Amino acid sequence: MTTTLIIIVAIIGFGLITGTITMVMIFKMLRNNKQKQHSRKRVLMEGIPAEAVIHDITQTSSSMDGRPGVRLDLTVTQGDGRTFSSTVETYIPVTLIPQFQKGNVINVRYIADGNERKVEVEDAYVP
Repeated sequence: MTTTLIIIVAIIGFGLITGTITMVMIFKMLRNNKQKQHSRKRVLMEGIPAEAVIHDITQTSSSMDGRPGVRLDLTVTQGDGRTFSSTVETYIPVTLIPQFQKGNVINVRYIADGNERKVEVEDAYVP
């Protein structure tokens, strides 16, 4: 075999391997995002309703379908009066931004999963 043929085979092999690795990573990322969205919807549908006080709101660098991403630092009050802190990253419709201000009370839902509590904001955007 000539050197040129070996180089061509090596380049094609390298391209196939890197292409395959890239596709696997993309599919894993898409699957993880789908599972995360499913988990968020599950909390909103099956979660326990509660109220939360917003202690801090910070805009993230992301957006989804024209809705800004925000990070909310909350104190959630359960039905029995106990409270816990939570940080939620979510997307809110632009028309609801005035409701999401420091000190305001918002409706949330949560699911207790062992010692961890998954919290989602009721008025948030979930595709």
